[in-house]
Amino acid sequence: MHTKYSYIQPRKKRILSPEVGLLISFFSLVFVFMFAVIWYLSMKIDMYSELKLKYSHQTEQIKYQTSLIEEEIASLKTSFNKSQSINEHNLLVKKSIENLLHLVPDKITLSKVEFDDKKVTIYGSTPSKDIYNLLMLAPLRAIFDSSFTNFYLEENGWYKFVSHNSMDNNLTIFRNR
Repeated sequence: MHTKYSYIQPRKKRILSPEVGLLISFFSLVFVFMFAVIWYLSMKIDMYSELKLKYSHQTEQIKYQTSLIEEEIASLKTSFNKSQSINEHNLLVKKSIENLLHLVPDKITLSKVEFDDKKVTIYGSTPSKDIYNLLMLAPLRAIFDSSFTNFYLEENGWYKFVSHNSMDNNLTIFRNR
């Protein structure tokens, strides 16, 4: 016989009570939610890392293309400056040729004119040496620092001439040529 010390009937004790089950399910739901958030954030971090890498490659590519374009612009500027210089030189040569041809009197006929950097060689024919010396040699000597002419007598009595005219390098500093 057992003596009873309690007035109520004892309940059976379970290992997992409804309160503990509710608490365990709550904590497991919180852990699942936390792991889902961590997984979502890690996926986003990976996605943004790949995007950052992609954009850094694009940035490097754009910098490289920009440097190529800048080199091409520099090359074009150099070419433009050269062409401008050549154009100015050609205009100067054209003007010099026009001035030289205006110098030639009607009685003298030119057959060829050769231009070098500081020299002009004129080939032609004249009725006499005196006409050449009076009408052509004086203006040539006014323009050039040294001028000398060789004459060759032709069968018809006219003279073929070769006139060598040059500028002194020291004196051309003061000229606008």
